[in-house]
Amino acid sequence: MSEKRKAVNQLLISVIGDIRSGKIQPSLTGNEIVDNALIQNFCDQLQKELNEVNPNLVVEAEHFFNVDDATSDVYILDQKVLNSLGNNLVKDLNIIVINHSDLVWGITTTAKEILLNHQFTPLTQ
Repeated sequence: MSEKRKAVNQLLISVIGDIRSGKIQPSLTGNEIVDNALIQNFCDQLQKELNEVNPNLVVEAEHFFNVDDATSDVYILDQKVLNSLGNNLVKDLNIIVINHSDLVWGITTTAKEILLNHQFTPLTQ
């Protein structure tokens, strides 16, 4: 469990723009340092915007996603990561799929809107 998530009433949101372990390892840009910065920028921006509305939503980057050990309440996935994994693999998780360019450019509008309206649901096949 994340250090940030000590309070029981917090909702943990993990942002997945790359995966650095396992058989399938999609990346955001192909450069780990750049990926770190871009994904962290998205997380920071979304956290800032969510704090204005609900400080119990915790956003963090997840670089070592493993569906068998999924512990976050909600996952925000880059569309390209989802395409690499396939809908079937993550169908039982609460996910929000965002456009690749939104993650790269730190555009949080879609994710914020869905989170604040609680419209996230597991994918169907």
